[in-house]
Amino acid sequence: MLWAMIAIRRNDARLRVLFAGGGVAAYEAIAALRAWAPGLVAPIVVSPVDRYADRPLLVSEPFGYGPQRSVAAEELCHSLGATFLHDAVCEVDEAAHAVRTTGGSTLPYDVLVVATGARPYPSFEYGVTFDRETSPEDFDDVLADARAGFAARLAIVVPDGVAWTLAAYELALLTAGHVLQGRHEAVISLVTHEPSPVAAFGSAASAAVAGLLDDAGIVFSGGRHADALSATALRAGGRWIGCDRIIALPSLIGVRIPGLPQDPAGFLPTDARGRVAGVTDIYAAGDITTQPIKQGGLAAQQGALVAAHIAARAGAEVPAPAPGLVLRGMLRTPAGPWFLRAELDDPEGTSTAAREPLWWPPTKIASRWLSSHLRTLDGAAPPGHLAAGPV
Repeated sequence: MLWAMIAIRRNDARLRVLFAGGGVAAYEAIAALRAWAPGLVAPIVVSPVDRYADRPLLVSEPFGYGPQRSVAAEELCHSLGATFLHDAVCEVDEAAHAVRTTGGSTLPYDVLVVATGARPYPSFEYGVTFDRETSPEDFDDVLADARAGFAARLAIVVPDGVAWTLAAYELALLTAGHVLQGRHEAVISLVTHEPSPVAAFGSAASAAVAGLLDDAGIVFSGGRHADALSATALRAGGRWIGCDRIIALPSLIGVRIPGLPQDPAGFLPTDARGRVAGVTDIYAAGDITTQPIKQGGLAAQQGALVAAHIAARAGAEVPAPAPGLVLRGMLRTPAGPWFLRAELDDPEGTSTAAREPLWWPPTKIASRWLSSHLRTLDGAAPPGHLAAGPV
């Protein structure tokens, strides 16, 4: 079956676009290609992950919010006119314009889009890493101890090198809503290398989030480089922070694929159109790129930029993309979501925070093409659409 599919692609006049990885960057690009270049491209997704889900929703999962919505990757690909292969790219042969997979296949391509994402790993030797996909029970235990009064002082930490920090603020605010509740002995500290809350969004959004932290009784310690020296010993900015539990965001490393010009951390340098430096007919989008902020909305925008360039190569007329990337973040709080927005080229001049949606649909991962498509699959609210509180 697989080799028959390959033979069809070789005789197909359409541009063969192979996607290594099946995250938001890949599916946003495929959805955009479906709109811009119908009948001109033949997308193939090769991914070890057989379902698509909005991972940012996992942050609020321990607090009783609705379950994470997911869709089978094969179903999603079929609805987008793409082929899905449950496998993983393990090597790229640029000269042959082919990839090899862990399943033993060799797949040709005209264009390769690397969208494998990045892998989380513990930032510290000690403490708990907030990673709902691989060890959800670790934070569940912390939350249970805090609710029972066994861990009154919690430190939520953004380690050095972690540029997308919104999850820490959401985690702190939701934890405060479920743990503090008038208990004077309980203290939640948020420790981060950022000089101010959610600094990437600029001063207006930072001030709004600072107010939320203050109202919730969360102690903010910014501009501090933290190190966990034991499960309850946290040193940051030259001083000790008292805590009974340490919860840190994970660090990220790129997925290594021989044949690609990855940097020491495993990430791929790209130009403004998503083309990988030093190779031909290879693009990259999402967390695998050297873009420092690893965030689903930015990954979607990168995927759309790649799609625009590929569609033009295939002969389609594509409108010129808007310059620059826009950072959009939805921050869940016990009282409902806040929406943060800033243009990366000018975060101070564009910094915005609001209780009302700043984009539509108001999903955790803001995307032009994929969010709308997912919404049509079942006629329900899109994944990441927020109610005011937990269910």
